[in-house]
Amino acid sequence: MNDFYVFVARLILGMVFGILLTRIFRPEWSVYHGVTMGIGLVAASYIMQMMRNRNKKD
Repeated sequence: MNDFYVFVARLILGMVFGILLTRIFRPEWSVYHGVTMGIGLVAASYIMQMMRNRNKKD
């Protein structure tokens, strides 16, 4: 699978789960806060993957 498709799939799922988590734990927040949380989740997953790959090389 192309890396771009993996990124798009992670981004969509991250936004969906971010909105879901925001609605469950902070219902007063808007949808935009959920989208931001989803983007943060995707960024965190890429950072963790980068750290894991860096540790494998050492």
